[in-house]
Amino acid sequence: MREKIHYAIEAALAVAVIILFVLQFTGNKKPSDTNVAFTNEGSDTEIMPIAFVDIDSLTLYYNYMIDLTEVITKDYENSRAKLAEQYRKLQSEYEDFQRKVETGSFLSRERAEGEAQRLTKKQEDLQKLEASYTQELDEKQFRLREKLRQTINVQLIEYNKSKGFHFIYGKFGDNMLYSNEIYNITTDVLDYLNRQYAADDTLKPSD
Repeated sequence: MREKIHYAIEAALAVAVIILFVLQFTGNKKPSDTNVAFTNEGSDTEIMPIAFVDIDSLTLYYNYMIDLTEVITKDYENSRAKLAEQYRKLQSEYEDFQRKVETGSFLSRERAEGEAQRLTKKQEDLQKLEASYTQELDEKQFRLREKLRQTINVQLIEYNKSKGFHFIYGKFGDNMLYSNEIYNITTDVLDYLNRQYAADDTLKPSD
């Protein structure tokens, strides 16, 4: 289960790749201050109606992403703490059982076997509980990721109504061999997404 949180966080961050078409993420970069002022007509400069967003920055600075990761981490830590406490109790009972066997404290072999069966059953129940926690976390994380994906899609459609871009690409790692910073709208998109997120309590990933 220790690896589960790594998978969960990566999966949660991966949903940021859905920005109009295809977006993904890696890395650790700060958003650029360069913004595109594109207009369909009457522009003094010949700027193509395309732009890109640095997904590395989106995953690091979009407050929704930050809060989502915090919720997932908190859920994992809570379930892990509950299981750890139960396993500690079980370990203590096993040690007590072993001492009784070694000192001959059981009045009969049947009682010793009965206690061993009880402890085995308790261990199996804990394993089932762990699997149940894992399933619940997976289902909740899926709902939260879907909500985030849909939110990004809706927000960028609204954002683009006043921008007029034909394409908004996601730049992640070295997937672009070259990109002119004049088409970098990362800061503008982040500011827009964070303003919308702060203004709408229904977006908070508390589920």
